[in-house]
Amino acid sequence: MIENSIRTSKLKPAFIPFITAGYPDLETTKELLFCLEKNGAAAIELGLPFSDPLADGAVIQEAAKQSIEGGTNVNKVFNLLEEIKGAVKTPIILFTYYNLVLNYGEEAFVKRAKRVGVSGFILPDLPFEESVGFNALCKDAGLDFIMLVAPTSGEERIKIIAKNSSGFIYVVSSTGVTGVRESFSDILTDMVTQIKSVTDTPIAVGFGVSKPEQIKSLAKLNIDGAIIGSAIIRLIKQYRDDRAMLSEKLTEYIKELYPT
Repeated sequence: MIENSIRTSKLKPAFIPFITAGYPDLETTKELLFCLEKNGAAAIELGLPFSDPLADGAVIQEAAKQSIEGGTNVNKVFNLLEEIKGAVKTPIILFTYYNLVLNYGEEAFVKRAKRVGVSGFILPDLPFEESVGFNALCKDAGLDFIMLVAPTSGEERIKIIAKNSSGFIYVVSSTGVTGVRESFSDILTDMVTQIKSVTDTPIAVGFGVSKPEQIKSLAKLNIDGAIIGSAIIRLIKQYRDDRAMLSEKLTEYIKELYPT
């Protein structure tokens, strides 16, 4: 479902936004899901807030902290997704850290996610070598397990991960954590070439994507999807007290990224 949505997206590369569940509150999260779908998202990464989000930059870390302080937890997010199941057609991907999954129970987590309409998962701190069991549960449930490759991964590792990731392959544009950047690593082209040599699974690039010129450069590289997180979280922070204005400003931002 995720792969097909990316391939058929009218926006090129496909728009894959990230938001933190429960930031600034769950009601706003619900409205944001509908807003992002309305504005052409091919898939939506919904972050389950975790106390020690190692791959996230300061902007998303702060959003997760405030979400947790506001009482957001895994069950509340599942309840929210159950509430909107069928109403939001865009594939929803849960982005979180393995500790939350382990605490919930891998099998129970996957089953509950399936019931509430989740399409896939991203667990940035679960190494490939330790992901076999979780990946098997995902395959049995018909859900995608999206894996990350980074400039530090090495050619052979990139190829192994590319062969085993489903939905899309998450290409980390540069080393470090998430956050707005001015440009991409020079190694990005080489990584894309390596991936395309072993699989036709879509490729989406994240970590630092935020500007129209970056969207254009990804399109020139034949990248299938653009993952945008920190820039959206900043907008949410700026207009968190006015939902109508937030939706308006988010819509404007997406149109700037993808001018017609």
